[in-house]
Formats: sequence, C-alpha cells, structure tokens
Amino acid sequence: MNKIINLLLNKKLLLTIASLLAFLFTLAFVISYFDGFVFSLDDYFWFAYTIAVIFTVAHYTPILVSYLMEIHQSNLEDIKEQELKKVQ
Repeated sequence: MNKIINLLLNKKLLLTIASLLAFLFTLAFVISYFDGFVFSLDDYFWFAYTIAVIFTVAHYTPILVSYLMEIHQSNLEDIKEQELKKVQ
C-alpha cells in the first residue's frame, strides 16, 4: 500500500508517465493520419482535449492523494477522541 501511495505522490514520475502516454497517443494519431484516415475539426479538438486531460490528471493526483491522507488522519484522530470520551 505504501508503494502505491508513494507512486501517486511522486509528481515527477506521474508527469513522465503522462508524457509517455501523450507521446504514444500522438504517434497513433499521426500514424492513422498517414494511413489515410481523414480527420475533421472535432477530431483535432478531442485529440488536444485528451492530451490536456492526461496532463491534468498527472498534475493534480498528488494534491488529491495528500488531501485524502490528511482527511484520513483527521478521521483517525477523531475516532481516538471519541473513544476517550466514551471511556470517561
């Protein structure tokens, strides 16, 4: 579990993976263009949108994971406080 959390908190690694995915997606787009597939204007829009989503997810994932970890820690502290109140 710690390895997964460390991976999700490593922004540099996530952006590297996003760059690789964006490169592969671009390569597939270009190859299909040279293979004779005709793209319309909305295809270019969805291509750019997908690339932006890939990088947005990679950028904001560490922020979201750290926020969720803080919430979890706060909940654990609240549980301890509730248990102490029940004992008294």
